Amino acid sequence: MRILIVDDHELFRAGLALLLREFFPNIELLHASTLSQGVKHALGELLNIVFLDLDLPDGHGCDALAKLKESRPSLPVIVISADESVETISRCIELRAMGYVPKSSPPEALHAAISAVLAGGVFLPAASIARLRRDMGTDEAPVSGPGNGQPGGDSEKSSASELGLTPREFETLAWLVRGLPSKAIALRMGLEDITVRKYVSHLLAHFNLRRRTELIVMLADKGIKLGVPPVTDPAHDRSLSAVGQQRAD
Repeated sequence: MRILIVDDHELFRAGLALLLREFFPNIELLHASTLSQGVKHALGELLNIVFLDLDLPDGHGCDALAKLKESRPSLPVIVISADESVETISRCIELRAMGYVPKSSPPEALHAAISAVLAGGVFLPAASIARLRRDMGTDEAPVSGPGNGQPGGDSEKSSASELGLTPREFETLAWLVRGLPSKAIALRMGLEDITVRKYVSHLLAHFNLRRRTELIVMLADKGIKLGVPPVTDPAHDRSLSAVGQQRAD
């Protein structure tokens, strides 16, 4: 497993690296102190996950996440930040992060975040999920699929049948969670964009939701894992990036 840490504080990067090696002894770590260095690594390396700080010298706030996802659309990003506001967490979900770990979190949260993302799930702070669902108006919405998920845990991967989805809908959901826009998903799946948009509409209706961000929060809340598609090559991601920039979703 290869992980990129993008944070401008060397001491924090070193501490995070020690913790990650304790959890995953065979892990390979790359470091970047600026957004430009992080993007350069992301564009040239096969990576499983990026840990991204939002407060960087050349990419402050959510702009850093937007830039990184623009460069590598399918690369899973876990934001790790001192900002614990629900507004910032919500914005990061909109910008297609797969996880958010406040820097005040205990070490176990870091392990849970990696485990969730590697299994094709989403990790969000437990304290923020109820607030996010309430703000989105989905706290009372009934949800199809398994109802006993363990947020951030190591539950087994769900199947299409367990969630009441067709195989194509399930694959669409896996790429949607990964952070790809509809046009890029269509390219990955060899489908027309309108077909993927139809799948996305079916997914939202199936889970009684209205927007992708509500879907991501629901998956984190339920602890649903979808399995992760193969690590994408940076060169192929550049084509996804070009397609994604044309999206209207």
